[in-house]
Amino acid sequence: MKLHHGDTTSVGLLVLVFIFILLIGLIVAFSQQILSNLTDADSPANIVAMVVAILLPLILLGIIIYQIIRLIRDRALRKPGSRLKTRLLIFFVFVSLLSSIPQSLISVSFINSTINFWLEARIGVALKGGLEISLDYYHGLVENLSNFSRSTILPYILRDLNNSPERLWKNIQTTNSQVHFIQVYDENGEEILFKGNKDGDILDFSHIKNVSGSLPKVDRKNLSIIRNASKHLLSGRRYHVVVGMVLPEGFDEKARHLTESLETFSQLNRYKRQFNTVLIIFYFFVSFPIFLLSILVSFLLTEEIIRPIVNLEEATRRVAEGDFSFRILTRSDDELSVLVNSFNRMVAELSHSRKKLVQAEKITAWQEIAQRLAHEIKNPLTPIKLSAQRILKKFRDRREEFDYMLEPAVTSIIDEVDNLNDLLLEFREFARLPGPKLERINVKNLVKEVSSIYRNLSRRVRFDYSHIDEDMVFLADRNQMKQVFANLFKNAIRAMPEGGDILISSDIVKKENKNYCRIWIKDTGIGIEDELKSKVFDPYFTTKKDGTGLGLAIVERIVFDHNGLIRFETQIGTGTTFIIDLPLE
Repeated sequence: MKLHHGDTTSVGLLVLVFIFILLIGLIVAFSQQILSNLTDADSPANIVAMVVAILLPLILLGIIIYQIIRLIRDRALRKPGSRLKTRLLIFFVFVSLLSSIPQSLISVSFINSTINFWLEARIGVALKGGLEISLDYYHGLVENLSNFSRSTILPYILRDLNNSPERLWKNIQTTNSQVHFIQVYDENGEEILFKGNKDGDILDFSHIKNVSGSLPKVDRKNLSIIRNASKHLLSGRRYHVVVGMVLPEGFDEKARHLTESLETFSQLNRYKRQFNTVLIIFYFFVSFPIFLLSILVSFLLTEEIIRPIVNLEEATRRVAEGDFSFRILTRSDDELSVLVNSFNRMVAELSHSRKKLVQAEKITAWQEIAQRLAHEIKNPLTPIKLSAQRILKKFRDRREEFDYMLEPAVTSIIDEVDNLNDLLLEFREFARLPGPKLERINVKNLVKEVSSIYRNLSRRVRFDYSHIDEDMVFLADRNQMKQVFANLFKNAIRAMPEGGDILISSDIVKKENKNYCRIWIKDTGIGIEDELKSKVFDPYFTTKKDGTGLGLAIVERIVFDHNGLIRFETQIGTGTTFIIDLPLE
C-alpha cells in the first residue's frame, strides 16, 4: 500500500491564487468608479461593488468555517496530527493579525488625513476665488468691448475707413489693445473692412443685421470669441461695425473644469463624514477577503506540513503491526522527502530481512529434519535389502511353486527400498543445495533449452517464448536455473492433462532503486484451489500420487539464494502464473 500527497494542496493553492487575482482585478476595476460616484448611492458601480464585497467574503468565510468544523471533528476523533495542525493554524493566524492590524490602523489614519487635506477650507476658498477671478476677467472683457463700441472715439477712428484702413486699425490698437479684430459691413451686408485676428471673422451678416450690443460667445475648436456690434453713420452712409476679442486658448475648458471642481468640492464637503465612512468601509471590504485568503492559505500550508508527518505516523503504525508493504510517495524535493525516502528504504530493508529470516529459519528447520531422517532411515535399508535377497534365493532353490508368489513380492520390496533411497538422496540434495555460481545468462536461450526437453512430454502443450527480449541477460547459476524452469514447466504440463499453452515472458522492473529481471511463466491449466495456496512452497506437500513435494520448495530455495523472489497468481479453470524477480546487479 502506498500513500501520496501534494496534488490536493497544489490545486487548492492555484484556486486561491485565482481568487486573489480576481479580487485585485475587481478592486482596480471598481475603485475609481466607486470613488467618483460616492454621492450616488444607486449607481451601478456601487451596487456591483457591494454585491461582490458581500458575496466574496461570505464564500471564503463559509469555506473557513467548514475547515474549522473538520478540524474540530478530527480533534474529537483524535486523528493523527490534528493537535499539531491546530497549533500551526493559530500561529499562522496570529502572524496574519500581527501584520494586518498595524497596517489597517495606518491605512485608516492615512485615509482620514488625506480626506482632511483634500477637503481643507483653504482649497475651497482658492477654487471659489479662482472661479470668481475667471468670471471677473470675462465680464471685464465684455464690458471693455461694450464701452469701446459706445464711445465717441470709435466714430472718429472710423473716418479713415475708406482713406486709410491701415491707419484705422493702428489707431484702434493704440486706443484699445484688447480689441483683437474689427469687421465693418455696409447696409447691404457687404464686408467693407476686416482687420486683426482672422479667427474672429463673421461669415454670416444676417446674425448681426438687426443687433446692437454684445453678441453671443462663439466657440471654435479651442478658442472662444466675444464680440460687440454697433451702427455708425459716416458721410451719409450707415455701417455695421463689429469689434471683438479672442479669449486665451482653452479659457472656456479651464473655466468649466474650475466650476466642476468647485461643485465636486462642495459636494464632498457636504458629505465629508459619509465620505470618510464609505472609504473606511471600502477598505474593510477590500482587506477582509485578503485576510480570509491568508487563513485559507494557512490551512493549505498546514495540511502540506502535517501530511508527511501523519503519513509517517500511519506508516510506522502499520509496519509495527507487521505490514511491510506500506510505502509513502512524495513529489517534493526537501528535507521531508529525504525523511520519507529514508523511511521507505528502511521498510524495504526490514521486509527483505524479514523474508530472509523466515526463509533461513525454514531452511534450517528442514536441514535438521533431513539430517535426522536420513540417519534414522538409512541404517536399516541395507539389512532389509540383503535379507530380502537371501529369502528370495532360498525359496528359488527349494520350492519352485512359490516362485510366482515370492519373487514379485520380494522384487517389489527391493523396488520400494530403492525408491526410498532415491527419496533420501533428493531430500539430502535439498538440504545440501550448494550456493549459486553466478554467470551471465541469456534468458531466452535458457528457456528454449529447457523447454525443448519437456516439449516431448505432451504433444498437446505449446510453449510460447516470443515475448522474451532476445538480448535480456541476468546473473545466475545456469544449472540451478535450469532446475527452476524444469520444475515449473513439469508442473505446468501436469496441470494441463488435456493440453494447453505455456507462455513465458520477461521484462525489467525497478524496486527500491534496484533493477530486476521479471519472468512470467503462465499456463492455461486447472489452477490452484484457495485452501492450497499457502502450502504450495512447503516441502513434502503435493497433490500428485507419485510426487515428492520437493519441486517447488527447491525452486523457492534457489530463487532465494539468488536474492530474488517468487510468487504466483492463480484462478480455478483459467490457469496459474508464476512470477520470478531476479536482480540484474
